[in-house]
Amino acid sequence: MTYKARGWKREHVRPKMRTRVPDRVVPQRRSGFTLVELLVVIGVIAILASLLMPALARAKGKANQAKCLNNLRQLGLSLALYADDQSGEFPPRRERANAWPFKLKPYFTDWKILVCPSDRFGFLGIGVGGSGTNREPDRSFLINGFNDFFVKNLSPEDYQRHRRWTWPHGMKASEISKPSDTIVFGEKRIGSRHVHMDIDQGRMGNDIQEIDHQRHGHGSNFAFADNSIRLLKKNQELYPENLWAVLDEFRYPPAPPK
Repeated sequence: MTYKARGWKREHVRPKMRTRVPDRVVPQRRSGFTLVELLVVIGVIAILASLLMPALARAKGKANQAKCLNNLRQLGLSLALYADDQSGEFPPRRERANAWPFKLKPYFTDWKILVCPSDRFGFLGIGVGGSGTNREPDRSFLINGFNDFFVKNLSPEDYQRHRRWTWPHGMKASEISKPSDTIVFGEKRIGSRHVHMDIDQGRMGNDIQEIDHQRHGHGSNFAFADNSIRLLKKNQELYPENLWAVLDEFRYPPAPPK
């Protein structure tokens, strides 16, 4: 049956079109920093680091100084125990391979007490103390050679034996009239191979040339004959009173060291 037979009016019918809604544009998020932002962050970190590093360095220095003091305290105690077993004598003057560290070793357990944490060895201090082994351990300290006492109390021949490491006796603790003000151990300078502090050796004396006078900022640590341990400011152990010396003629220098 046709449209006309039914009496219908034929109309042109268009199919309905679906209206397309445009997609909403979603802004994309950036990943990472821009160069300017990265530079700002780096700058802030650098400023914070510059503020914190000095404080951290000071804290580390204080910790190293305290550990050095503790090592010297153990070393001083070892010296006192040795003297008690040797009729009051300190170790006799000997060459490095048989010097005081090996004489005192039975009285301490670890070679590490011979080392200050602020000292340097290896590449930056070739030959400073040794190879870091039991044969010749790294060492930060010098023992007092008490040469001022021996030069006045030994004959010239015996004093030369003392200087050549063959005199059989060490310093007697009882001969030290001011034990609380007489140094037995001090910190040697980086690069020094000396074992003893010899007051009459060198152009100016080992007490000036071979000692590090400010290992810990403004001063260095010292152990005394009465087993006390102290931090002394630079050259305070030399002037107005030379605390390395036993005899008054060596103890009171005419002028402060340069």
